[in-house]
Amino acid sequence: MDNVKLEPGGVIIDHKTGEVGLLMRRYDIIEHIPLTLDLISDNEEGLYAWEILWSGTNADKNNRYFPYTETGLLNMIRVGTFEYVACEKK
Repeated sequence: MDNVKLEPGGVIIDHKTGEVGLLMRRYDIIEHIPLTLDLISDNEEGLYAWEILWSGTNADKNNRYFPYTETGLLNMIRVGTFEYVACEKK
């Protein structure tokens, strides 16, 4: 479980709500934010998030696309809040 590698096309299942989410894209949250202080050096990795397209009875136009930080998403998978199903490579 510690070797989860999230990829676009993977599916997130929230068993509590019954919602299913499709991982759409990974992006760096702070990449385009102009920083006046050098808070992150060029050597450090960015802060990533995933855009997820949710479907189910609770998903509507206001919350269908919902971002999660990559760290938060991985933690929720590790503790069992979410289940991750990787897409199959062809």
